[in-house]
Amino acid sequence: MAAPTAATGTRVPPEQIGYLTEGPGRAAETALARLLDAGLVRVSRDGIVSAVHQNELGATTAVETLILIGLRKPVRFDAVVRNAMKSAEMRSLHQQMRAQRLTRNPRPRLAAWWVFLVIGVVLGLAAFLEPWTLFGALGFLGFAYWTYGAKPLTRAGRAALKDVTASDRVLTVALEGFRGRIGNRTVAELFGLPQSVVKMLPRKRKKTGRRGGRAASSAAACGSSGCGSSSCGSSSSCSSGSSSCGGGSSCGGGGGGD
Repeated sequence: MAAPTAATGTRVPPEQIGYLTEGPGRAAETALARLLDAGLVRVSRDGIVSAVHQNELGATTAVETLILIGLRKPVRFDAVVRNAMKSAEMRSLHQQMRAQRLTRNPRPRLAAWWVFLVIGVVLGLAAFLEPWTLFGALGFLGFAYWTYGAKPLTRAGRAALKDVTASDRVLTVALEGFRGRIGNRTVAELFGLPQSVVKMLPRKRKKTGRRGGRAASSAAACGSSGCGSSSCGSSSSCSSGSSSCGGGSSCGGGGGGD
């Protein structure tokens, strides 16, 4: 499966798309979805996950390898996701995305940030008459920028999500999660999973603010995660046995300016 390409030309794999969308929990779901899609694991009707083979062959990422190692004995569906999202491998993925400048440490926005902006502008205008005020203007403008805050996703992180669509089953999970919907179908149907199984996972949080503005509640598991969000409802004609499902709308992630 080809990885989505960001506007910068960087190829972003589905696991990272899941992390950018909703944090480490979604990345863990995406890794499990990839293993299901590849036929490397199976899920029973009562939500018990087991590996098809007792080895790690076929895993493409460290998180997938961790999941397969953990499935040498059957494990509950939700426990597989929970163990992966809290793992050292997931923390390494987070650090990798930081190194790629897809995410950053978020900063809260101070309520009075605009006061520093106004003072900076006033001092900047005064610099035409009193040049020495220019130094004060630069200081206040810089402080206004800092106190304006920053969301977890960088410009590159938002670009990576901008044109991603639910073009196959794995990306559908990355964008919507196993509990999500795409068009008139549930994501679980694409994998032949009953709702009783996917409901073991935490409920998908409601959107707040503009499209793509959700924060990932599971981010704390890996420190400051870069978690935007997306909403990619589209009509789809996927069957649960097919690995291809057409996505309709583009999915943008939330994030503050650089």
